[in-house]
Amino acid sequence: MMTDVIPILPIVIVIQAVALAALLLDLARRRRAERLLCESEERFRLVADRAPVILWTARPDTTLDFVNAFAAEFTGTPREQLVDEGWLGFIHPQDVAPSIGVYLPAFEARRPFTFEFRIRRADGAYRWSISSGIPKYGVDRRFDGYIGCSIDIHERKEAEDLVRENGVAIEASNREIQQLAGRLIEAQDTERARIARDLHDDVSQQLAGMSIAFSRFRRRLGESAVADDLQEDLRGLHERTLTLANNVRHLSHDLHPSVLQHAGLVASLTDYCRELERTHGTTVTCAAEGKFGTIAPEAALCLYRVAQEALRNVTAHAAASRAAVRLVRTDDSTEMTISDDGKGFEVASPTGRKGLGLVSITERVRLAGGTVSIVTEMNKGTRVCVRIPT
Repeated sequence: MMTDVIPILPIVIVIQAVALAALLLDLARRRRAERLLCESEERFRLVADRAPVILWTARPDTTLDFVNAFAAEFTGTPREQLVDEGWLGFIHPQDVAPSIGVYLPAFEARRPFTFEFRIRRADGAYRWSISSGIPKYGVDRRFDGYIGCSIDIHERKEAEDLVRENGVAIEASNREIQQLAGRLIEAQDTERARIARDLHDDVSQQLAGMSIAFSRFRRRLGESAVADDLQEDLRGLHERTLTLANNVRHLSHDLHPSVLQHAGLVASLTDYCRELERTHGTTVTCAAEGKFGTIAPEAALCLYRVAQEALRNVTAHAAASRAAVRLVRTDDSTEMTISDDGKGFEVASPTGRKGLGLVSITERVRLAGGTVSIVTEMNKGTRVCVRIPT
């Protein structure tokens, strides 16, 4: 029996030695890995502590297990009071619920997150910060919590608030300017109507009386022997009086088109186009589609004034041979287009300012709740399209 056992002993010893060597080698590897891990963690903490932002890591249960030295310096609080859930005590009370409302769902879904909040600084002042976090995983791909940072954005938030406040102030100023422009247009129309009444009731009547007086005076002189040159002078004065009376009548009509109340928008515009064609030599036509008998007086006046202003620009500046006014009435709106074959113009000057005529058109249509479209090209004419609710 002894002779059978003795040869086996060296084999057992060899196996044991190999196992011991493997164990020692594995132990050495583990220690080396642990040392490298410790060195890596030490480097991370060194970099993290020197970073000028708040860095943190969180456990899978959402509590913090690390904050860097900057966090302690920023809050004036030891690190051990910031970990776990201690950091919540430094968030502005109004921002706690919104922050948790982003933080917890992100942990459950294991997705990156970002939210803004105010955090209390060491001097007691709250500063706006933005916090971002991403999930981290171990070597076995097991969820190991989050790593993130919080960056001070207080100056940016103040700048945004200032821009927002300025924007609100500018909007309010624009509204006031628009309201003022509207009141000015209304005052202008009121004053035009007053002047038109004065011209019609006073000046026109006096001119008519002068014309009648001249006519009677000429008849009386014709019955007696007077010089021919005196007759000619009286005839010239009579004709000039008639011309002046006619000009005053047209001026009164331009200032306040009372014909709108009696003849309606289409007839008034047609008559105005004919008068322009007669006095300026530009062919001006007017066409209408739809029923305009029930259009509101305010809408009719707006459209008439817009056409008046646009056609005045055509005759004064466009050097056009033809112009056209087209009206289209639908159930809830009216569209008017004034087009010409003139030389066109720049809608805005190099300084970005529109001409007074365009400003007047734009403001009138805006007050009526409508829209304006102006299409023009140098040497290819202009097209003004207005749509207002009627």
